[in-house]
Amino acid sequence: MWLDHLAAIMELDECARAGEPKVVFSMMGRPDDVGDSAGGRVFHWPGARGRNNGWYCYDHKTLRIWCHANMPDVVCEVNNDAGDVIGIINMWNSLQPIYQRSTNLGGLPFHAALVELDGRGILLAAPGDTGKSTCCRRLPDYWRALCDDETLVVSGKEKRYRAHPFPTWSDHLYGSSEKTWNVQYSVPVAAMFFLEQAEADEAVPVGQGEAAVLMSDSASQICQRFWRRMDIKDERSFRVEIFHNACEMAKRIPAFRLRVSLHGRFWEEIEKALERVCLVDMRISMPTSVVFR
Repeated sequence: MWLDHLAAIMELDECARAGEPKVVFSMMGRPDDVGDSAGGRVFHWPGARGRNNGWYCYDHKTLRIWCHANMPDVVCEVNNDAGDVIGIINMWNSLQPIYQRSTNLGGLPFHAALVELDGRGILLAAPGDTGKSTCCRRLPDYWRALCDDETLVVSGKEKRYRAHPFPTWSDHLYGSSEKTWNVQYSVPVAAMFFLEQAEADEAVPVGQGEAAVLMSDSASQICQRFWRRMDIKDERSFRVEIFHNACEMAKRIPAFRLRVSLHGRFWEEIEKALERVCLVDMRISMPTSVVFR
């Protein structure tokens, strides 16, 4: 039931393909669990927290994530006996291997809303309770809000980035929400805007250096809940990888500070900024003429 609920919230389709890296879920075992306990659903406990025979455990108490140096798959042991709230928290924490692997491949999770305009993805980044959800609700009908809290950006061929909407877990954590998010849907990333409350609406471009710092900070807001379960060496490595990926993204994703007023039309400032980005892209891609004398 719990796994069905997780799949429903994230609108996951059944996948018939084999050979892909997998997240394997099981009931939480104990040190004395051996063999095919509980009909094979209990993971054989390989050792204490920390590295043991190549295994490493990220221990979230009611959810343990087991990784092995020589295996692409990971195992998530889950204990939902403490109730529905713990079940939702376990869903949230079960994203750790997905976010880590995406980061290993050049992507990043962001504390950002994802909105779509004419097939392009725009990220609205900000800490919690600073306007992401309000901005999504205020957008006119020809815009589409895909999510309002967490977005996973993945790196594709030639460093072309695509963004996937991820759930707002607090909607389910603090209320009996039935909202779902299609995490398999993605849009190409056109730009990233960092929200600021202001008296007037304005989109101000930021340079690559500042953009890298802002992107790294937004990703760290999502990933910091995982750092508590890592040793110092792994945490440092994860932080460095996040910043490196943010630097690469800042070279290719236009970034702006978006000043948003209480009653203004901030989306028009986004649209103007996107038009400027398109003009710059066109100038870069225009062939140059060569004259022979």
